[in-house]
Amino acid sequence: MNKLFNSFMLAFCLMFMCPLYSQINKAIYSVSINNKEDIDKTSPYNSYYKIAQENSNQFTFHLIFSKDSSDFFINDNLEMEYHSFKMVKAFSRYQGFVRKTKSKTFIEKEIDNKTYILEEKTEYNWTLTTETKKIGSYNCYKATAEKTIKNKIIVPITAWYCPEIAYQFGPNGYGNLPGLIVELQIDNVIYGLKSINFDDNTIKFKEIDFEKIISQDKYDEIIKEKMKFILDE
Repeated sequence: MNKLFNSFMLAFCLMFMCPLYSQINKAIYSVSINNKEDIDKTSPYNSYYKIAQENSNQFTFHLIFSKDSSDFFINDNLEMEYHSFKMVKAFSRYQGFVRKTKSKTFIEKEIDNKTYILEEKTEYNWTLTTETKKIGSYNCYKATAEKTIKNKIIVPITAWYCPEIAYQFGPNGYGNLPGLIVELQIDNVIYGLKSINFDDNTIKFKEIDFEKIISQDKYDEIIKEKMKFILDE
């Protein structure tokens, strides 16, 4: 009798637990681009930056996530003038479509109308703090890290994550924290959570052709050859 009861209870628990672990959720983020003190006010760069700042509030970013992986991408605003759209993408530190698992990050790159999947090996050494902040209805904790880009510039990263939302993902490929990232600041750019919808059966993960995966070294080689071709023309 005990064995039968135990088997029944196991089946009962699994029936209710499986949807929890397989459910797909969607979070929507806004982006704001703050002023930078080191911008040369007389350069064309500054005017492009202003365009990005003025139009960033017209865009949202989607994070599709489950227990094991996430997709992050910009929600294309078809009513936005193309030049302004490009400026927002360029200055919001948006990497492009990002597929993230708990151990790997894949970024979709397009070169000459060809799509490549770049496997990024960068992991951030988060420093967890006891500092808290209420963001909307969420109690969030602060974590910090740094990212070094190719010209040796160090970019500060600040994440506010919510342990109540026990998913280790966030905007732009950042994650691996003890909760969903509700607010992410990359230097002067801030991604902020606008809304979240749990167990949304109307959404699904994007299908990725993993045969197109290339390494960072291979990607750099392609870019180098492309630049060489342009300079030789």
